[in-house]
Amino acid sequence: MIAEFKNGTVVDKEFIAPAIMRFRLMPEPGSRFPDYEAGQHIGLRRDDCKLTRNRGVAPDGKTICEPELDPWERQTIGAVTNSYSVASAPVETAEHGWLEFFVALEHGLHGLPGRLSEALFGASPETGCEVAYTDHSAGTFTLSARASGFESVLLIGTGSGVAPFVSMLKELHARSGAGDDRRYTLIHASRTVPELGYHEALFEIEAAGRFDLLYVPTVSRPSNNATVDRRIGQGRASNVLRHIFDLPTTEADKLTNAMGDVGRVAAELALERLVHPILPGHLTATAIRDRLEPAGTVLLTCGNPVSVADIRSTAARRDIQCETEKC
Repeated sequence: MIAEFKNGTVVDKEFIAPAIMRFRLMPEPGSRFPDYEAGQHIGLRRDDCKLTRNRGVAPDGKTICEPELDPWERQTIGAVTNSYSVASAPVETAEHGWLEFFVALEHGLHGLPGRLSEALFGASPETGCEVAYTDHSAGTFTLSARASGFESVLLIGTGSGVAPFVSMLKELHARSGAGDDRRYTLIHASRTVPELGYHEALFEIEAAGRFDLLYVPTVSRPSNNATVDRRIGQGRASNVLRHIFDLPTTEADKLTNAMGDVGRVAAELALERLVHPILPGHLTATAIRDRLEPAGTVLLTCGNPVSVADIRSTAARRDIQCETEKC
C-alpha cells in the first residue's frame, strides 16, 4: 500500500542543544492531522535530503552510513522518509492543531550529518519550512497495547527516545489520570541537562499529582561548572536501572567477564571513564524498587539501541516484561 502524503509546515522550531531540536508541524491548509494514540508515530519526508547507504553497525548500536555519490563524486540529493514518535499529546493536537516532535541530528561516516534529520534541522524560510507527512498514524507502542493488565508501568527513555512517553504522560495529566490508577515511573536520561528537553514540564506533571508518577531524570555527562539541581541524577539509563535493582554496572560486568589482556585493559579503561549512577537527591533505590514488583510491572523503553539491549537484559534478570520501540 502506497502511503498518502500531505504537506505540513514547521513552526515554533527550538534548538534544545546543537544536536537536539523540538518543533511543531501544522497540517496542510484545510486539513487536520489523523487521530492518534499517545505513543504512536507518523512518517515525515523531505525531498532535499543528502542520501546515504548503510555500511554496518557501530559499537554503540547506531547504523554507520556513508554518502551516496553520483558519477561525479557528488553526494546525491533526494527524498527520505522516516517515522518519528509524536511528543505532543492527542488533547494538545485536538486543541491547537499541531503535532510536536523531539528529534536528534543523525550522523553518519566521519561524524557527517545527513538524511532527513539534517534537512529538518535546516528547515527555514530560506530553505523551505514544508515537511510532508503520512496521512495516518501507526504503531502499537501505546499504553492500551503494551501495559494492559499491569499495576506498574516503568518507562525508560534515552535522548529523543523520551518522546512517546512525554505524549503518554501529558495525555494522562490533561485527562486528570483518566481513571488510571497504575503507578508510573519514568527514567529519563540524556547527555546534559538542556538535552532532557521536557524535564521542567515533567516535574510540573509529577507535582500536580493527577495520577501516580515518579520522575527520575539523569544525565550521563554532568557539567562540573553547572549549578547542581538535586532533582536530577547522573548516569546512563541502563546503569541507573541496574543501580535500582542492585546490579553491577555494565562496565563492571564487562570487566568481570573480560577474556584476555586486551579485553581486560579495554574494560578497565571503560570503568575508569564511567559516570557512576547516582539517583536524584530525594530518591532512593529502595523507594523506586518498591514501586516495581516484577510480576505486576511492565517496562517500556525507547532510545539508543545499545542501552535498550542492556535494559532488556536487566529486565530479564529481574523477571520483568519488557516492551521496546525504535524511536
